[in-house]
Amino acid sequence: MMAVRTVFNLFCDSWQLYRKYIAKALNADDLDGFIQESGDLFQKYRKEPFAKDLLLAVTNEIERKEKDK
Repeated sequence: MMAVRTVFNLFCDSWQLYRKYIAKALNADDLDGFIQESGDLFQKYRKEPFAKDLLLAVTNEIERKEKDK
């Protein structure tokens, strides 16, 4: 189980990732960057299941936004 402070940091990092990519039109380089950054965050949080779930939620929302364009 992750410590509360670690979960807080995960939420902050996930928010920063979301904020960086949600508002702009993404090209192939941006998508590669998003994939790299989300993978780096998953590694940072030691592949915890909660980190996976939260990052997948961010990924799904970015993907949904791209499909709606």
